[in-house]
Parts: sequence; structure tokens; C-alpha cells
Amino acid sequence: MNAKTNTSVKETKTTKKAEAVSPEFVVKALSNDVRNSVLVVSVLVNLFFLIGWLVIQVSTRYDAALINYLQNK
Repeated sequence: MNAKTNTSVKETKTTKKAEAVSPEFVVKALSNDVRNSVLVVSVLVNLFFLIGWLVIQVSTRYDAALINYLQNK
């Protein structure tokens, strides 16, 4: 009953040196990030214009207000 069970495990520490990242990889990753961010901004701007156009098409009150605003300029 007094038998010792060794439950501790010795962990070996391995140190890995960071590998150098090639400039081509950095440029490719950066260009992908820029492309994705431009696409997201483009989608948001297009949604803004689509919602604005839908509001103008659905309601005559907004349509009349827009015509009045443009004529008074």
C-alpha cells in the first residue's frame, strides 16, 4: 500500500531557433492582406450605396426630399 508511483514526467526542453523568413514570403503575405482589406472596404461601400438606393426607391418621402435638396443647390 505504501508503494510509490512515479507520476512525474521529466520534460525535455527543446529550443528551436527562429528560421529567417524570406522577403518574397513577406511581400506575398502583405499583398494578400492589402488585397483582402481593399475588398472588404469595397464591399462595405457598395452595401452603403445599395442600402441608400433601396431607401430612395421604397419611400416617396425620401425621394421628394432628395429632389428638393438637389433643386435648391
